[in-house]
Amino acid sequence: MIRIYYDTFVILSAVMLLIFVLRWRKNASFEYMFTFALVPVVNLSYAWLSTAKSLEEAILSQKLTYIGGCFLHLFLVMGIISICNIKLKPWIKTLMLFAAFVMYGCALTMDKGDLFYKSVSFVTNGDTGVLVKEYGPLHTVFYAYMIVLMIASVAVLIYAMMKKPNASIRNLYALIVLDIVSVTAFFGGRAISKSIGLDIEIMPAFYVIAEIVFLVLFHRIRLYDVSSGISESLLEDGDDGIICFDLDKRFLVCNKTAKKLMPSLKVAKADMFLDSKKPEYEVILKTLNIFSNSEIISEPFTMETPDRIYEVLPDYMYDGNRKCGYYLLLADVTKDRQYNKKMKEAAEAAIAAEKAKGSFLAQMSHEIRTPINAVLGMNEMILREAKEPDILDYAETIQASGKTLLLLINSILDFSKIESGKMDIVPVKYRTVDMIEHCLNSILPRASSKSIIVYKEIDKGLPSGLFGDDMRVSQVIVNLLTNAIKYTEKGSVTLKIRELTRFDDGIQIRVEVSDTGIGIKPEDMSKLFESFGRIDEQRNRNVEGTGLGMSIVTALLEKMNSRLEVESEYEKGSTFSFNLYQEICDAKPIGDYEFKDGDRKKSVRQEVSKFPGKKVLVVDDNGMNLKVAARFLKLSDINADTALSGTDALEMCKKTKYDIILLDHMMPKMDGVETLLKIKEEGLAGENTKIIALTANAIIGARETYIKAGFDDYLSKPIDLKNLEEMLNKYFT
Repeated sequence: MIRIYYDTFVILSAVMLLIFVLRWRKNASFEYMFTFALVPVVNLSYAWLSTAKSLEEAILSQKLTYIGGCFLHLFLVMGIISICNIKLKPWIKTLMLFAAFVMYGCALTMDKGDLFYKSVSFVTNGDTGVLVKEYGPLHTVFYAYMIVLMIASVAVLIYAMMKKPNASIRNLYALIVLDIVSVTAFFGGRAISKSIGLDIEIMPAFYVIAEIVFLVLFHRIRLYDVSSGISESLLEDGDDGIICFDLDKRFLVCNKTAKKLMPSLKVAKADMFLDSKKPEYEVILKTLNIFSNSEIISEPFTMETPDRIYEVLPDYMYDGNRKCGYYLLLADVTKDRQYNKKMKEAAEAAIAAEKAKGSFLAQMSHEIRTPINAVLGMNEMILREAKEPDILDYAETIQASGKTLLLLINSILDFSKIESGKMDIVPVKYRTVDMIEHCLNSILPRASSKSIIVYKEIDKGLPSGLFGDDMRVSQVIVNLLTNAIKYTEKGSVTLKIRELTRFDDGIQIRVEVSDTGIGIKPEDMSKLFESFGRIDEQRNRNVEGTGLGMSIVTALLEKMNSRLEVESEYEKGSTFSFNLYQEICDAKPIGDYEFKDGDRKKSVRQEVSKFPGKKVLVVDDNGMNLKVAARFLKLSDINADTALSGTDALEMCKKTKYDIILLDHMMPKMDGVETLLKIKEEGLAGENTKIIALTANAIIGARETYIKAGFDDYLSKPIDLKNLEEMLNKYFT
């Protein structure tokens, strides 16, 4: 019968351990795992002791039972300390474990000398083995150790009740009961068993009872959560305030940060948030109500007081998988909001400034280029119609100066495009020879005026057709050639283009521009790429230009995944070079080609294409621009009609169906876009009528803007006769 008693509690303690492991919770005190693991070992030791057949077996079993006294109670106390969120210093935990090992070492000496047991003997009572012992002084020390553990656990529980007024008193009382049961089992086990007439150890039964009580508390009364589910570290650490509520939205506890952010929380009570009319409390309660109804909060709630701004974010507290309350994260975002407000205002100011800059560039481009259009246009007519040598010489000078002025304006506009990040690379198919001839023809007149020889060394094996942005490649080369001529007083400028590497569908080419000019001092090399700057300024003060050429070149090359290289020797010359990858469209070598020299003799102008009978309307609010356009069109045998406003254009379109309408953009009252929409809305354009934007707005994106607005094409002012002829050929042939 006694054997059944011991075996029953061994099995029950093992079952309790299994239940505890299966229902283990991550936020439970880990010390209780050791407590549950030791109970079956201790109970099994008592079972072995009751079935011992000799003194040696009995002593061995008795030694194992002391594991409970030395370690089981220790881990129980440490578990209570952990549950009550009391942080022990590592050296204190180490000292407690060391004391336990010392006590157990003393117990292991029970059969050695008379310090732990003065005497020990083994007798049998029926089938039950009994160890008869007389305690020695070390055993008294062991009892004192157990008393210290009991006092420590009770002291911790009393401290928790006093320190945490919002903690569950029921849970603390349950812990006290659990502690008393385990201690009573140890100190009073033998006395209780004898008082009821049983000569057996009652501790196995008390240990199992303690396990059962613990499991009930653990899973039903939230034993591990005497502070409403929020650990002390979570409450006290961190920059965010934390406020905890139960499921009835009654205030439980908050951390120090929350009290700093909201001083009224220092005297907060359970029902304060429910009854108070304070704005901040109402916002917090509203947050809880919304969260409890929707359970989804995508963004924190904003709470504003006269001098602070808070963000409040709610979430649930859990007891395992069961909701047991709410907590709110309270953050002071006053500085962040003020900073964001300033940044937003700065961004809006920057956007406004960028818009103003774009508007200014468009307006200035229009205002400056419009009179240049008249000057160059009318001068072109003088060059074509005048016969006197002096007049032609004057006109050539005007033409050269006008083009220089136009080049300066275009450089400033290009620099503005690059600076604003709006300069795009637009690759197209192009003929290699045409691109080279364009570059050379652009600078030969200027070189001839200074008696500078231009040499060209072009690789005969270059592919005939390439794919890239030929306009930007030409712009880079022309800028380098122009710069070389500008800073060369006598001698020569050389353009070299050769193949570096050939790929399956592309080619790496090397472009070099060398001169015999003034060169660059080593200390001035860093100034070369400065915007609006000029090297050796005192010496070159009479050199015309904006100082933007190199800045534009380096920016364009960077966009084409290349970079500019410079070699220079002061007063001997410079070499500017770059490598550029282009796709191959036509692999046929250019071979020996006949260069078409664009440096025509003065007063000699090419004949333009003729389109008699075509009907063209030119609309512009500037009478001089109308005159220039009409004269240019006259060269192609086109008697153009003109209109000074959008309203006049509409009236003329009602009378005549035009083949092409050149429509200025920036006109008063009704601008070009509005006029275009009216023409299309009223059906005033013929089926094949092409409406072309005619404007001095040359900033980046202008063409795309006009095409998107409904224009068929785009022609910039000042009107270049060659560009106008190409436009006419495009739509009339």
